[in-house]
Amino acid sequence: MEETNDLLKRLQNSKDLAELSNYICNIDGSSSDSLSEHLKQLMKEKNINASELIKRSRIERTYCYQILNGRKKPGRDKIIAIALALSLSVDETQRVLRIAKEGDLYAKDKRDCILIFALNHKYNLLDTNQLLTHYDEEELR
Repeated sequence: MEETNDLLKRLQNSKDLAELSNYICNIDGSSSDSLSEHLKQLMKEKNINASELIKRSRIERTYCYQILNGRKKPGRDKIIAIALALSLSVDETQRVLRIAKEGDLYAKDKRDCILIFALNHKYNLLDTNQLLTHYDEEELR
């Protein structure tokens, strides 16, 4: 898998529309994995089954299964709830957010700063929401 900087250089060196089209075809067909596949792999690595993920993330059962089956695309808050449920690192969470084409956690944003802290300290969803509330930020939904 090519690094982002290498891909950016290739894109910047594209000379015509044919090269741009070729580049786009390559990235469309090569997204390293889908969100559902990536989440299933993380669940396997973390030894967490779907029912435990549902319990920890507090995502409605049917909706969570639809996410895991690739039928639903979760929003940023749901992805972060899943990351907390899986005890992901900040880097692992950023990767999941990128795969889902959601915004990265940004250290200069107050709410994201709190979420980064919670991920780093392995907070669960309930503790994270309490921390968000303490700082007058919206809870994860």
